[in-house]
Amino acid sequence: MKDEQKTKQQLIKELVEYRQKNIELEKIKAESKLLVEALRDSEEKYRSLVDSIDDSIYLIDRQYRYLFMNEKHMIRMGFLGHTYLGQEFRKFHTPEETNWLIEKADIVFRTGKSVHHVHKSKRDERFFLFSMNPVRKADGTIEAVTIVSKDITEYKRMEEELRILSLIDELTGLYNRRGFFTLVEQLLKQAKRREKGILMLYADIDNMKNINDVFGHKEGDAALTEIANILKTNYRESDIIARIGGDEFVVIPIGTIGDNIENIIERLEKSLEVYNSEKKHEYSISLSMGIAFYDPEHPCSIEELLIQGDNLMYKHKKAKKALN
Repeated sequence: MKDEQKTKQQLIKELVEYRQKNIELEKIKAESKLLVEALRDSEEKYRSLVDSIDDSIYLIDRQYRYLFMNEKHMIRMGFLGHTYLGQEFRKFHTPEETNWLIEKADIVFRTGKSVHHVHKSKRDERFFLFSMNPVRKADGTIEAVTIVSKDITEYKRMEEELRILSLIDELTGLYNRRGFFTLVEQLLKQAKRREKGILMLYADIDNMKNINDVFGHKEGDAALTEIANILKTNYRESDIIARIGGDEFVVIPIGTIGDNIENIIERLEKSLEVYNSEKKHEYSISLSMGIAFYDPEHPCSIEELLIQGDNLMYKHKKAKKALN
């Protein structure tokens, strides 16, 4: 009887423990369900946030396989759904693009530091700012790299326009002094390396002060513009033509080192005669000119070349005044 009583008590105890464990299990299940729903909700919110961004965002592992991609990048790559998952980067990109990405991503995997780089895509000739950032495990090990690719094509276009504007004289459309120095600096280096000389025409408008004083600065600007047009007509688009001062112009006729110096000047003077014969203004336009020479055997700086041209131009101007 005592044994039977003991058995019943034991069964009741086990039943209570079972029910308690079952309650705890149900509680854990309920909590897990809430956690899963929260994670799913969080993932959906994260996906929604990432997809709303106008930049391409994707994730690659150490084997350079796609782990994640936002909608923007899926559209750009032409993927439908999540067919990209586990696919290698090289499968959808040229060897050149693949090698470039591996080189940059390796820096992140190796150092743990973020990398930022501007890259021009061969796919559509657009410019992108790449930001590569490490993704770490709980123990700090880098398991993947997140790549954010921002389209900066419009910015690069504006940058190029600003660069061009900073090199161009607003009034005449010729290169300004900065543009001249930028181009000629490289040209002199090439001339020295190839051991080929360079001719430079240095010209100054005669009686510019008189034109401004008598006819006004508007006519003075017109005279500058006309000279610029005459120079453009006489020289090729590949030649360097610049306005380096108020009424000072320089021309470096590329590839004409074999030309006779007198022919270069005569051709320009003939164009001035034709222009003045048409009597477009109440005044005539003339130039005093000097031809400077860059000798690769005795190289000089751009400033020294300009001084040489200025001195020769001044001698020409002085000789013209003596004749008058």
